[in-house]
Amino acid sequence: MKKVFLVGDSIRLGYDSCVRDLLENEAQVYWSNENARFVMHTLRYLHEWAQVDCDPEKIDVVHWNNGLWDALLLTGDGTFTPIEHYEHALHRIAKRMKTVFPNAKIIFGLTTSVVTTRVENYALVRRNEDIEAFNEAARRVMKEEGVFVNDLYAVSSAMPDDMHTPEGVHFTPEGYKLLAEHVVKAVREVM
Repeated sequence: MKKVFLVGDSIRLGYDSCVRDLLENEAQVYWSNENARFVMHTLRYLHEWAQVDCDPEKIDVVHWNNGLWDALLLTGDGTFTPIEHYEHALHRIAKRMKTVFPNAKIIFGLTTSVVTTRVENYALVRRNEDIEAFNEAARRVMKEEGVFVNDLYAVSSAMPDDMHTPEGVHFTPEGYKLLAEHVVKAVREVM
């Protein structure tokens, strides 16, 4: 049976068990219970998360995302992670993924959209225009690194607003199920 490892932020935390259920007869699905947060957090802890309940050398596919924390407007002087730092860190993580999971095909899930009319009133503001710029940077990096891209942004931006939770960043169970279906589709494409 194939083995899949999921890495990502709270969006991944929302869809991981659904991915496991959807791949029940095809793959064993693993993940760390920790939120991958922003890119430097992922870079720091990836090798530790890879040791959770599995042998990283036996992982066939890794599906990974970062971006919502990086695109956060927290301090009033731009995004939490400057986009050039995000791009640089993605290169480093992609290289690290290939070392930590030497036999795995890597998939990067683009950052999901937000409901802008809701996040304006939320303490942790994000804007789709920033997310789109981060996703373009991610596309460039993943092309250079030979990493498959899963366009979760397109999936999430096509969802009706009622599939998002009240703060406009996260998703309802139905929204997470739809994201999980697209994660599974990408995993099956590379398996």
